[in-house]
Amino acid sequence: MRMAKAQIVTIPDKILTQKTKKVKVIDDDIKALTQTLIDTLNSAKEPEGAGIASTQIGNPNRVCVVRRFFESPTIPHGFDYEDMILINPEIISKSKETDVDWEGCLSIPDVYGEVQRHTKVKVKSLTLSGNEITFTAEDFFARVVQHEIDHLDGILFTSRVIGKAISEKELDKILQNEARKNNG
Repeated sequence: MRMAKAQIVTIPDKILTQKTKKVKVIDDDIKALTQTLIDTLNSAKEPEGAGIASTQIGNPNRVCVVRRFFESPTIPHGFDYEDMILINPEIISKSKETDVDWEGCLSIPDVYGEVQRHTKVKVKSLTLSGNEITFTAEDFFARVVQHEIDHLDGILFTSRVIGKAISEKELDKILQNEARKNNG
């Protein structure tokens, strides 16, 4: 199958701050969109992405792909993932518990910041076959889901950053220092 990779839209493109429109019919165009999202996410290497929203490739429909990572004894680094297609996703409940962690975005190159997110969210969505599903996302997966649904609502992670956003080089220094403290 031919890869349908798209160019990732970056700031200041206005589509990134616009609310998406609900998908009314899951037709061949929506199926092609989901494949393009997956192919584009797969091609993002520096940095790799954990999810992608339709607005990030210039499409106004309420569709995103999120990666659910899991431990795998057969993979050299111990982790594998599955892509989850979400059509018209909506967060229906959130945990009271939150945590703060670093985030970045394919549409905002070389910018990272600490963002407070709920540690658990319950989401209602349609699948590619049109079935309604409800699932609970926790920890890092919950963070990815919230980040992508924010995209669909026209919200960029930079508007949620606590403190100041930094470059990848600055983030690497911080993480190396934290690793030294934890191992020292």
